[in-house]
Amino acid sequence: MAKFNNKLSTIIKHQAPDFVLDEHPRFLEFIKQYYTFMESAEISVTSVETTDGVLLESETDLHPNKLILDASHISSGNTQEGSGDKVLQESSSFGKFEKGEIITGSTSGATATVLVEDLSNGKLFISAQDKFVDGETIVGATSTASATLDNYRANPVQNIQQLTNFRDPDKVLSNFLTKFRNEFMATLPEKLDGNINKRNLIKNIRSVYLAKGTAKANEVFFKMLFNENSETIYPRENMLRVSDGKFDSKKILRAVSTVGTPTDLIGRTITGVTSEATAVVETINTFNIAGVNTTEFILNEDTITGTFTADETIQGTSSDTDDIYIKLVITSIPSVLTISNDGANYSTSDTVTISNTGGVGANIQIGEVGLGSLTDIFVGNAGSGYEIGDVVNFTHDTGGACQAKVSVVNGGIAPETGDISEYSMETFDHIILEDATQADDNYTGDKFVQESGTGSNDVTDVRIINAGFGMSTLPTTSITSTSGSGCTLHPYGSEIGKVIKLKVVEYGKDYEDSPTPPTLTLPTQLIVTGASGNFTVGETVSGLGTDGSTTVSATVNAWDSSRGLMEISSPTGVFDTRVTLTGGTSTETGIIRRVDTATASTTVGTVVDTDGVFLNEDGHVSESTMKVQDSLYYQDFSYVIKVGRAIVDWRKTFKDTIHPTGFYVTGQVNIETQLNARLQTPLEGAVSGVEHIGLALIINTLFSTILGRRLGTVDDGTTLRSNSHIGVGVDLDDTTSEHFTANTRDVTLKRQYILKQQSVQKYDLTHRSVTGLKFGSGLGQRFRSFNRHPFMFSGGAIPQTGAVGNDSTERKYIQEFTIGEMNTMFSTMGVQGTKNTSIDGEGVVLGDIENDFLRTNIAFPTEIKINYN
Repeated sequence: MAKFNNKLSTIIKHQAPDFVLDEHPRFLEFIKQYYTFMESAEISVTSVETTDGVLLESETDLHPNKLILDASHISSGNTQEGSGDKVLQESSSFGKFEKGEIITGSTSGATATVLVEDLSNGKLFISAQDKFVDGETIVGATSTASATLDNYRANPVQNIQQLTNFRDPDKVLSNFLTKFRNEFMATLPEKLDGNINKRNLIKNIRSVYLAKGTAKANEVFFKMLFNENSETIYPRENMLRVSDGKFDSKKILRAVSTVGTPTDLIGRTITGVTSEATAVVETINTFNIAGVNTTEFILNEDTITGTFTADETIQGTSSDTDDIYIKLVITSIPSVLTISNDGANYSTSDTVTISNTGGVGANIQIGEVGLGSLTDIFVGNAGSGYEIGDVVNFTHDTGGACQAKVSVVNGGIAPETGDISEYSMETFDHIILEDATQADDNYTGDKFVQESGTGSNDVTDVRIINAGFGMSTLPTTSITSTSGSGCTLHPYGSEIGKVIKLKVVEYGKDYEDSPTPPTLTLPTQLIVTGASGNFTVGETVSGLGTDGSTTVSATVNAWDSSRGLMEISSPTGVFDTRVTLTGGTSTETGIIRRVDTATASTTVGTVVDTDGVFLNEDGHVSESTMKVQDSLYYQDFSYVIKVGRAIVDWRKTFKDTIHPTGFYVTGQVNIETQLNARLQTPLEGAVSGVEHIGLALIINTLFSTILGRRLGTVDDGTTLRSNSHIGVGVDLDDTTSEHFTANTRDVTLKRQYILKQQSVQKYDLTHRSVTGLKFGSGLGQRFRSFNRHPFMFSGGAIPQTGAVGNDSTERKYIQEFTIGEMNTMFSTMGVQGTKNTSIDGEGVVLGDIENDFLRTNIAFPTEIKINYN
């Protein structure tokens, strides 16, 4: 294919022989213009802004006409070329495109020269320029005319010259980019964000496809469509899995520096001079322990070979070429902590002491305590006035559900004085029944007790109904009783507050010099009853041991009178139950009822595993952010797109383009836009420039006007206020109690009358008497015959007053009545004369019934419903 480096129109003169140039110059000019046309392009334009002309007046303004020049007149010196030209305004902001001027695309920045202007057909012929973009606005540099480019079409020669550009997104025509989109981006919509350069997108779309299924590809996708930031969330990161927590434990070694700078050994290998053990150092920490700088090495576990020994020298270099060793001496630290007795009533704030012979600086604490239930309730002070069944109330710090009741009052049968010393008994011990004595018994309890009324109703024993659950500390108690008072109870649980784990807070140094293993000492926890006051923290308590000759003593670390819980340290002698303690300062006394001291020991080593910590909460059931798998949202193959658009705007395009098959996707609207709701006054129109107070005026009215809303009726003594829809100005005088005229109203309430029919009784005039007259079931005649039938028997004349026929059929029409009763009946029934009678509208009396033109409000036969209410 031929390659055109220059346009033919520019070199045509150099291609023709000299005689053609001399003899046929116009022919060459024709050839030049021909090739210029063949190398040009045609653009279709719309929305052309033409020159401002002088507008003629028009009655309808439907067809605006401009004042034009009369260039077509024969006597005119102008040619027909000026025919139709408008008379221009003195100052115009734009005009028609001019031949030879430069036009520029406002979006693409491309430029071209206008060769021919054919705006009557919506076309411009320009020098070829394939960088124009469809839909952009082109502006003339000289005329300042503007138009919207609708289509670009190059002439044949130009198409041939640019044929190789059609495969290059950087050089191809703008409207041909659609072909690229259909080929490489068929799943993307035609309309993308206005900031997207489609040429660059086409060149890089392959990278987007290769990143399909990744958070980065999702970000690019939403930038392309909406220029919105997106975030991809994977619910599997918040899905609860068994033992899925990330736990980290480190290998540490401590040493004291002798030569060089230890921090230069980070990332280097250290070697034991004696043991020849090696390891790679990951991190170094430095501490000052007892005035000595001690270095802690965190070793890479996978690189440790051999066993480092205490007191040996370790060495290493700061680089591969360094010929001077950095040296340190290894010191031993606590290693494996072992609990031999878990005790009870401990808390994580309790400190463990370690024998300090040789070693210094170690700090060990209780890391975790156990949860348990009640096993005993000890009676401290028995009180008086209680009854069996009185309810014991519990207050829990942790756990709960404990229930108990008073089961024994008035005291049990105590052992004799001699038995106390001989059998190691105490006055609160009881003589009890043998095992199985209570089998099939309707009563609970195994103690011998006094008869009712023989004591002061003091509490002897309490029965545990529900031992509770999940308690790490002992609960406090009170008793609900009608007349009882003065009793104190001390709950106890052998599993409550037991030591489950010890932790090393600080490892110290030089514990290779301690006894092997070093001794760990935990504080002693006692349940003490019978104290009427408080022991003093820091005082020494002492007492006589259970052997009757040994003295015991200790220092009080803590005292909780509500629970009877005493913590002691530095005990001497054997602290056992039944030992009576006396405070050295407070002189308070109490009896030990339960002792359960935890014991533990530790080993020492050179390379020690730290207690470790969880790096996340993934496997913790108590973690509120973790969710159980539901096979839809919380699963391994689901993800959420957070973006500031509704999912209906992008779901289909997203799935067709970069959504990975087999995954579940859902959307979450990410609200990022914040609106400024601050009022600005006055408001100024962007186009009109008119200022308006707007909403501020309304708010000003609301806060400076009191609008009436008082209600009233037409007969409650109030009058409707004139202009009741208009408020009154705010009176800020605090003495004003009424802003409106007294006894006026703003809104009138009207009553609504509702007639309700209740409990209806029916009356049938065919068998009931109305004011003495009984109408028979045979009275079906018209009212005009009323003058005859009511006074007739079926077979004879009207009987005498008071005489009643014996036959039941004769009683069907009439019974006893008086003339006054008949007149009353007529009045009650509203019997009146009709029109065209002498009694029109008047009430009827007995003498008028011979008239055939009568009317009444009751039809015959009929029923009347009377409302009793």
